Amino acid sequence: GSAWLYNKPVRDPASRVSVGYLPENPSFYGYLSLLDLLSLVADIRGIGKREQKEQIPYLVELVGLEDARKRQVKTFSKGMIQRAGIAVALVSDPDLLIFDEPMSGLDPFGRDLVAKLFRELQAKGKTIFFSTHILPDIEALCDRVGILVDGQLRYVGSVQDMLFSEEKTLEMTIRLPLGTEIEKVPFRGTSRILWKKENIYRLETNEEDLPYNIEEISCSGGSIIKIERKRRTFEELYKELASGNPK
Repeated sequence: GSAWLYNKPVRDPASRVSVGYLPENPSFYGYLSLLDLLSLVADIRGIGKREQKEQIPYLVELVGLEDARKRQVKTFSKGMIQRAGIAVALVSDPDLLIFDEPMSGLDPFGRDLVAKLFRELQAKGKTIFFSTHILPDIEALCDRVGILVDGQLRYVGSVQDMLFSEEKTLEMTIRLPLGTEIEKVPFRGTSRILWKKENIYRLETNEEDLPYNIEEISCSGGSIIKIERKRRTFEELYKELASGNPK
């Protein structure tokens, strides 16, 4: 196959000028401090010393490593190495960022920091292309998703379309008068009770039966608190695609 970036084949170094990259397991010269590492990368990228004086402290703060900026990289934890790698990828202020498992090894603080950083970069018009096996990260961070199964691209599309496409099941939260037995409300279809708290119930129903069920709730003296479309999880969707039986 072939791949192109900025109208140039990826084998052409010119195609990668505006690309920042983070491998899954970044490895750096351990004897360098973080400041020295970023300065080395900036030198390689052709960034002048005057610009480095402004940019490098900014990047260190961006990834939350101010207190470790003068420490040797070999003393860093895996999560710190990961954040240092993100700073390295951002040195030349690239328009396209390619990250391989960027959340790997991060503690909850690091995950929140990186997620916030991704949203800030997105707001600035940067494109972030990353791979992950942490499925909740897809929903939290991505606009579009592609799913690979056995080396084949099984799905490409928006996150919202993927979660809600062809899903006709609804979840309905209702309130019934105290003392009313929900079993005596003549619901139509599969109005399964998901949970209850006193006289408040959460039911599962479908689009076709919704108008009838709303009327029955009203006739029983009840009220609708909320109706929302049931959403599938990425884990469910991935298993469907991996099994070859997407719904």
